[in-house]
Amino acid sequence: MSNNRKYLIFEDTKSTPSLHEIFDECIVAIEEGSTRLSNTRNEAGYPSYKCFRIQGREILVNAVLEYYLFKAGGSDFDYDKAVAFTEKMRKLCGWSWDIDTTLRYWVERVIRAPFFEQVNDSYGYPEWKLKAGEPSWQLSESYLRFACYIAISKVKYMGGDGQYAASEIFKIVTALGSKLPADLKKNGSGDLPLEIRQYKTDLVMCDANDVFATVKIKVKEDSEEAYSQVLDFLCNLLSYGFPSSYTIKFSSSEKNWLAIKSLPKKGVHQLFANAIKWQALHPQIENYARLAMKEFEWYNDLEDEYCAMPGTFAVFALGLLGERYHPLLCDYLSLCDGEHQSLQGDFVLAYVEQYGFTDLGLELYDLCDQNIQHLPKKLTTLYAKRK
Repeated sequence: MSNNRKYLIFEDTKSTPSLHEIFDECIVAIEEGSTRLSNTRNEAGYPSYKCFRIQGREILVNAVLEYYLFKAGGSDFDYDKAVAFTEKMRKLCGWSWDIDTTLRYWVERVIRAPFFEQVNDSYGYPEWKLKAGEPSWQLSESYLRFACYIAISKVKYMGGDGQYAASEIFKIVTALGSKLPADLKKNGSGDLPLEIRQYKTDLVMCDANDVFATVKIKVKEDSEEAYSQVLDFLCNLLSYGFPSSYTIKFSSSEKNWLAIKSLPKKGVHQLFANAIKWQALHPQIENYARLAMKEFEWYNDLEDEYCAMPGTFAVFALGLLGERYHPLLCDYLSLCDGEHQSLQGDFVLAYVEQYGFTDLGLELYDLCDQNIQHLPKKLTTLYAKRK
């Protein structure tokens, strides 16, 4: 090699064919579960990276996956084997930068580059358009299925950030004539049992799609039992492993909203403003909130100043009831991403206006102040006048 680096990268297999044996051995070890993740040794001028150690050599994680996919390419590309190996890598390494970036490059190199060219839309933004003329060759269904597997994984493991990347993959796969994205939009990935993703009674209709991270809920009769069924559905869905960032599309003839200024009037807001009026449902609402609350995850249909962590409206609905749910409020205010979300300031303002700067109100103010870019001006004014 032309430098003093001791760890191996994929390009080394091109310049030094004898290294194929070490890479092949690493792949077998991963498939058999006989290797584990390690770190490269400290070398002057080089940071430490995640790697596998084989025959005393260190192979970077992305190098192993890139080598595997390179060897697997060709007319006999095996979708099932490619997914099985990638899943073993994911379980060893998590959906890490190494895994995600390698798979993104694979899509760009194998699926996009041969068939698409970059153009600008009417607003000057880049988009991908099929190249003129018929391609001299076509990708097999196995390649397109693997691209869709990558898109689904991005939704599962990257939260809101994965949604856009997945939609771009689905667009190019659809443009190549595949019906796979349409089938996934209709039926989901197939990983969720039917009884988990669909629920229908005389009172409600619920349907979830894990590929597009959407939950559709229709309440046919506004009653305690109807909302109890909805909450059970949501809790079962999240407990099973539904994507942590998602959209709730809710419809009901009754439209209530929480007494908090600036909250977006979206379906998920309406859902919990409706459900909160039944005291017997409050434990179910808290259960949903606890399952839904995850830092850096979002309701995907809320953007900009309305960004909200899942569970937000359930927490706010319970929080306005008083001190009983103070621990839940504290957990929420400590967890939410104050760099991107500001709705918590509107909630604390509404809480203080209702209950005043009690000891509990002061604690909520302090927690919010520590986890928000700018408190509402009216809230800071009330705080300054509290004595």
